[in-house]
Amino acid sequence: MSENSERVLLHVKFLNDQIEPTVEGVRTGASLRVVARTAPDGRVTVSGSVSHRVHRMRASGRVFRHWQTQQAFSLLRTKADLVVLRVLEKASRKNSTQHLFTGGEYQLAGLLYRLGEQTLLAPMDNYTWNAHRQDTRFVEGPHFQAVEGGIQAQMRSILQILQSEILHLIGDLPAAGERFPLLKEVSSFGLAHSGQMYYLDAEDYKTVAENVFGKTRYRKPLAREIQRLTEHMLAGQDQHRQFHDMSALSWFRLFRGLAPIDWIIESMRRTETNHYIGLKPAELVQARALFRRVPQPILRRVLAEPVAQSLRIIGDTVRDLGNAQAQLRDLDLLPELIKARGQRRIRGAQDLETLVRSMPETRVESRSLARSNQAISAMIGEANALREMHSYNEQIVRLEGRDLPFATWELWKDRAFRAAADEFLIEHRQALMTARQREYEARAEHHRQEQLAREKERAAWAADVAERLDGMHVGGFRLIVARDTDTLTRWGSQLNNCIAGYTHRLGLDVFVAVIDDRGDSAGRVRLNIEIKHEDGIVQFLGTNNRDAAKELGESAAQQVLDAITGAGIPIHEHALGLQQLALPVRNAVTA
Repeated sequence: MSENSERVLLHVKFLNDQIEPTVEGVRTGASLRVVARTAPDGRVTVSGSVSHRVHRMRASGRVFRHWQTQQAFSLLRTKADLVVLRVLEKASRKNSTQHLFTGGEYQLAGLLYRLGEQTLLAPMDNYTWNAHRQDTRFVEGPHFQAVEGGIQAQMRSILQILQSEILHLIGDLPAAGERFPLLKEVSSFGLAHSGQMYYLDAEDYKTVAENVFGKTRYRKPLAREIQRLTEHMLAGQDQHRQFHDMSALSWFRLFRGLAPIDWIIESMRRTETNHYIGLKPAELVQARALFRRVPQPILRRVLAEPVAQSLRIIGDTVRDLGNAQAQLRDLDLLPELIKARGQRRIRGAQDLETLVRSMPETRVESRSLARSNQAISAMIGEANALREMHSYNEQIVRLEGRDLPFATWELWKDRAFRAAADEFLIEHRQALMTARQREYEARAEHHRQEQLAREKERAAWAADVAERLDGMHVGGFRLIVARDTDTLTRWGSQLNNCIAGYTHRLGLDVFVAVIDDRGDSAGRVRLNIEIKHEDGIVQFLGTNNRDAAKELGESAAQQVLDAITGAGIPIHEHALGLQQLALPVRNAVTA
């Protein structure tokens, strides 16, 4: 038996040493490496990864570089003669697995295309080689010519050759119709993504039932229900749907070994379709861990509910639990909480979700994630401290003549110096705040004095106008100036207008009423007039805000207007209620 052998299919690496490092880190290179390993039994595994070189600078000024894996994949043929593609994305910590069948070459091509984009640090559809990459030097792999459009085109050509070589090493992809006799009508793309391998090489539904629940739990009704759900799914498919999810079987499989098989069969009989929004593989693991800690009576109530409802609730519950990297709740406490609450009070999936969400959050991180978060926290803390040091030095430069030392990173790390610097910065900021507060209060006082002066001027003007107009007789009318709020309220009630809302301006503006002075209607209010200091007459309205000419008649209204303007009161160009009245030839608005 021969030993394992390894051969490098492709290794592309480029570096750019002209890019200056930063505290946050900048990418100065990338590497794409794909290797083929041959096992003693002759099966070939192809694996590859894309890594970025990150150029960082510590706060002390020390520069260092390190490589970060961005994405990795492996493609292998299993002993069951299936081709499995696994992809790991480091940034999102997402691990996906899928089976490739005839036609799966497009999926492999898409993966290689994304790897090429990450290697070039730019979309390969963009034919412009960025100016900051002109100093890039290729240290591994084929010779690239850094001309416009050449790099991306050469990378696509290399990846196409690599794809052909990988498929040659792996061998022909299996035909979905031959490996899934019961699902010949389902597309190979659907089988590759559904994640349901229960129908693999199954000639009858008895084999499917054994694959799902195990040979010791097989029952004839179980196979009949699986057949019914499968045929219902196949009968309902149409040409617009690419693939069909078989998530109901994964749902029932969660109860394998935890609930009697008869309960599962009863639940399957109440299920009408095999197509639901399924749980992801990681969520299935969390749901299984949840059900292992739940007593059988509660599981029976969950099985008695509609599958779509239970799937949605349990899916939300397990997503709230976190993942393998960071566990947000301790499920080992669940049995004690159920015992304290009482099994009878948990009537289904909704009550179970409420109980789980009421558990205290205890974030338990894996060792790898804890180390990663610790390193990230250290770098962030160092960057924040560096910004504080620069802020301190800027203040020192501005305060000329102060006997204060200029901080370096080594000096800034000294706790005593840091405490003194923090005390100085606090005192300096408080002094600045005090100066700003004094300036603000001075501006506010100046504004208040100006406002008082303007109000005093308006009050003197209003008193003068009121003296000129109050008690004036015009034909059969008399002019009365309002002196208090009760007068304005009474006028507004008599004329059905909003003059009562101007009480806050009494003494600053002038409000005049035109009152009948003769006959049976003596004392009746006919018009309200508003006069402003800057504008003059702005309103000249009667009952229900009618024009003065309609209220008094055109002749009488004109006589009243001429009497007021004759007393030196101007008219605003947009005054209300002066329709059909003749305005003075020279209507200058005076202050």
